[in-house]
Order: sequence, then structure tokens, then C-alpha cells
Amino acid sequence: MPFARIDGIEIHYTDTPPSSSNATSLTIVFVHGLGSTQNYYGPILPYLTRYRCVTFDNYGAGRSRYYSELHPDTSIEAIAGNVLGLMDHLAIDKAVVVGYSMGGMVPTTIASSNKGADRVIACVCIGPVHPSEQIAQIFSDRIKTVMEGGIETMANTIPNAATGPRTTVLQKSFIREMIMSQDPEGYCANCRAIETAKAPNYAGVTCPVYIIAGSVDKSAPASGCQFIHDQLVNSSGRKIDVIQEMGHWYCVEDPDLLGKMVAIWIAEVA
Repeated sequence: MPFARIDGIEIHYTDTPPSSSNATSLTIVFVHGLGSTQNYYGPILPYLTRYRCVTFDNYGAGRSRYYSELHPDTSIEAIAGNVLGLMDHLAIDKAVVVGYSMGGMVPTTIASSNKGADRVIACVCIGPVHPSEQIAQIFSDRIKTVMEGGIETMANTIPNAATGPRTTVLQKSFIREMIMSQDPEGYCANCRAIETAKAPNYAGVTCPVYIIAGSVDKSAPASGCQFIHDQLVNSSGRKIDVIQEMGHWYCVEDPDLLGKMVAIWIAEVA
């Protein structure tokens, strides 16, 4: 399995080359959310075969090992740095950055930073979390729950509580498997990243941004996504779509729709 060593940690990634007859030189880098892995994006990749697609496991998630003594903490800024480090490792100058849930904060974090602004062609934010005191308290409480009851406490509740009414049993099982694969300490470290997160400098983003929200997403409500959209006052092209009956696990709940939406928008702006 390929790993990239970035700032003293090892990040597991998959580099999928374009396979379409009308392939382009564009690269897309994907950032997953809490409790998932790079495989979250697997169901939509068949719609993006024109592009080089790089998926990876966030530090402390999936196969990117958590080092409790050497690197006990992570943050949205650290994940953003890992994206840029992975791009350097793979000799990627610029890319479209796609982020989901807590990872949905990463594209705009990079695009508004001094180091990353000129390396982000466009941002796709799927169910992006907007930091708040309420969100911070939710994830502070979640850390206590996982430390006391184990990762099963999340695996046994989230697949039902955080999905929309059209989600199938098979899809819920996939979500449960991703959650069960998490290192509990790594999961809690990523919870702390959300708990301590500060809102990205939305006004500092100048590239195009596409936000996808769900009408029944309780983790990243459509109202919060609309707020983010409205703060992107200097974006060269901002768009938001709200999918009816969509919960929080977008690419699992309706990969055909998500794949088409992302593919169409990227083809238009990048």
C-alpha cells in the first residue's frame, strides 16, 4: 500500500489515473470526513474518470496510523497541510480540492491561506461543517462517549441517525464498517479537531466554490451551508445545491447523483 511521509506521519493514499478517452490533465484531491476513510469517495469516482483522482486517509483515520505519543493532536489546519504535503509528494502543482463534512472545511482553509491559495483551482464542499459553540460541545461530548464505550457506540448509532430516508441497509452497513475501522484514539483526535476548529476565512477565497447540502442533514444543516455560501463574497463563482431527503453521508447515500453533480460542475469551472 502506498504511504507518503508528511511532517513525521505516514498518510495512506490512492492515486487513480484518468481512464477516460477524453481525459484531461486536471487532478482532484479528496478529503474525507470524521468516521470515514478514503473509500467514502469510491462510489463517485466512476463519474470522474477524466481526471487524476487522489484519495487518502486523514491522519488517525483508516490506514493512516495514529501516533498517540509523538503526534497526539490534529486540526483542520494540519489536515490542510497534509493535503499540500501530499500534493508535493505526488508532484501536483494545482488541484481541485473536494472535502466532505469536517473535511469540507479543508478546501476553503487551503484556498484562503498564503501557502495554498494559488494551488487550489476550485473547491467542492460536501456537507461542510461550520464551526460553532454548539458544534464544539457536541464533539466534546462525543469524545467522552467513545472513550467510555468504544467506537461501537458510534457505529451502532450513526448509520441510522445521520442518514436520509432513502438510505439502504447495504449503504448503512458500509457506513458502519468505515466507522468500525477507526482507531478510537485517532477518532477522538479528529473529534477534537472539530471541537477546536475556527471558521475558515471565507472572504479570502477567490476561486470557484461549489457547496452541496442535504435537506435532512443534521450534522451540517443546509442553513449552515447557506451561511458559508453567503460569506464567500470574493469567490469567482459560488454555487449551492440542496438535495432533498439527503442526510449527511452523501457519496454513500446517492453516489450516482453526487458523482454527476460534481462531474458537471468541475467540467464547467476547471
